[in-house]
Amino acid sequence: MMDALLAAAIHDAKNSLHALGVSLDEAAREHSSPALDRARITAAAVSAQLVELLAVYRAQQGSLRLVVDDHDLADFLHETVAELDRPEGVQLVCDDGAALQLGAWAFDAYLVKFVLRDALRNALRHARSLVRLALVSEPGGGIRFVVSDDGPGFPAAALHNEALPMTPESSGLGLVFARLIAKGHATPSGRHGRVELANADGARLSLVLP
Repeated sequence: MMDALLAAAIHDAKNSLHALGVSLDEAAREHSSPALDRARITAAAVSAQLVELLAVYRAQQGSLRLVVDDHDLADFLHETVAELDRPEGVQLVCDDGAALQLGAWAFDAYLVKFVLRDALRNALRHARSLVRLALVSEPGGGIRFVVSDDGPGFPAAALHNEALPMTPESSGLGLVFARLIAKGHATPSGRHGRVELANADGARLSLVLP
């Protein structure tokens, strides 16, 4: 009973934060200020965390359902990076070359976009000057979304799939959510999506979908 009430409270808080975010966006368009920008970013981040937390809860309850449909990959990439706040001096590049060649793919666009935007926000926070979102075709079938940056890279614990310690900058929830959504994408033959982390002149997160 308490779990159900907690889930309902999270859902209501998520909706309220979304409404707050819309109001803050409208206010920023009329009277932009650094304080207002920080409030917008914070509201968006907390709202995203609540979506992730609710998805993890529903997965534990066996009630998480992915809505898989065909989506134009190039359009999806550009929608994912649209309206993300860029720190001064950091360039965000969207590489859609392979997406244009592949055309469309079947996946849950809403949840995958959440995974990629969370990864992009982290990359933008840690990058020195460059963040890139790209898509490549996976050998043997599938697609790979890649978020990379030129920052210090992932901590060793993350690379070894260990639980990350909670810090003021991160709760580790985003990575749990990413792996959950990746695994939820599966083929009839039993191939599942996955998340891969690597350090290569910075951090690189790959979301592989079958």
